Amino acid sequence: MIRSIWLVARREYLGYVSALGFWLGLLLTPIGLAVGVLVPGMIMKAQPARYYTVIDSQTDVQDALKWQFESWQSSDTLIALRQALSSSSPAEKRQIISKYEKAYAEGASPAEALKAANLPFPLSPSPIRFHEIPLKDKSIEHVETLLSSGQTLDGPEGKQTLFAAIIVNRDQVGKISSVDYISPDIVNSELRQATTGALKYISRFELFTEVGVTATQIREADADIPSLFVRKPGANQINDNQSSEVTLTDRAPFVAATIIAISLWLLIFSVVNFLLTGTIEERSNKIFDSLLTSVSVTDLLAGKLLGVLMLSATLLGSWMLMALWAGLNVDQALSPAAWEFARAALDPKLIIPALLGFLAGYLMYGAIFLAMGALCDTIQEAQALATPLILMLTTPLFIVIMALQNPSSGFVFMMSWVPFLTPFLMILRAPLDPPLLEITGHIIVMLIATTLALWCSVRVYRAGAVNGTGMKDIKNFLKKSTAKKAS
Repeated sequence: MIRSIWLVARREYLGYVSALGFWLGLLLTPIGLAVGVLVPGMIMKAQPARYYTVIDSQTDVQDALKWQFESWQSSDTLIALRQALSSSSPAEKRQIISKYEKAYAEGASPAEALKAANLPFPLSPSPIRFHEIPLKDKSIEHVETLLSSGQTLDGPEGKQTLFAAIIVNRDQVGKISSVDYISPDIVNSELRQATTGALKYISRFELFTEVGVTATQIREADADIPSLFVRKPGANQINDNQSSEVTLTDRAPFVAATIIAISLWLLIFSVVNFLLTGTIEERSNKIFDSLLTSVSVTDLLAGKLLGVLMLSATLLGSWMLMALWAGLNVDQALSPAAWEFARAALDPKLIIPALLGFLAGYLMYGAIFLAMGALCDTIQEAQALATPLILMLTTPLFIVIMALQNPSSGFVFMMSWVPFLTPFLMILRAPLDPPLLEITGHIIVMLIATTLALWCSVRVYRAGAVNGTGMKDIKNFLKKSTAKKAS
């Protein structure tokens, strides 16, 4: 029996490994993942500066926009500062961040606030991506011509095209009545959001002025706002080298768990498709008859599952070696955040659920797809049968993505007990350190569901492989059953 299973598994494994598609998938998948991870950051860094103009009889909107952009710059700089201080002691971290926030609130620019914080390492403020270009001809017709024609203007960095124009309309007493935002780019919304924030700032400032509060007093009030530090439950040991503050290291396991769960889903449904197409090919070419003269139906099914499982292990092992090589050679190219996520992904409390989830999910879904393949003579029949099943099986992917924001929700907890979803959602809940009873329950659910799927698959597989039962026979049986009930 074991020898028969091994011979079938080896046949399946060598058949897939020798195919060109296997090697393309082996190489293109990590390249695609790397592009998906690195390209968004590269796009943000490579995003060009955009230039706008404000058409207004006063300067309050211009000043408010500059304040809005500087506020965004300060927020981005503060995030970079917190990340750069991740290895510093809690006391030093709090002292530097408090100095930065106080200096900025007192009127310093982000660059000046960084100097005031006395950093032990060099750090530049995040760049501002929007700059104003004043126009001599402020007529609406001229502005719209510039926007539609793409004509270049003299900007702070040479010739620049105009990205947008902000037209401020005022009433007879000089109060803003409406604002027109004109731009050929209808997708990018950052400047529109900045304009809305600037108008809110002006409205609040006018209200403060009416009650006698000056701009200096507002700045002084901002400077007195205490710094916010997020902590886990526990002692606040700010004077020691360890603290209960929430850091990137604490958040990384949740992001890593989501990445593992999505990768697991993609891997499972990539390899089980091999089982479906391979079984259909063998059935349509009458290869089943030859195979079943040497091995039993159970051995054939077990050998196919083992062969593709070996194929999955080859893919995973190759990708892990590629990741290790990349980590040893691009150390300086990756941000500290990427390394935190990588370390979190190697945590045994994520690796063990991932391996268990993959094994259970693969056997469960693999058995289902094998059974479908044994009933179909053509790929068209399989597609018609598999379409509603695949739509149902995409549910785990959507739930995983939604659960990223709240893996501890009651809905995710309840869905984790649904056998089709358990292999993926148990990984998402692993960083929460679930109780032993929940872990044991998830394992039992997967064992029962996998055993039931394999039991049903053997019987369906035998009906299709040995008895030649196909989709036409099932349709005829359903028609006869419906006709008897109708009569």
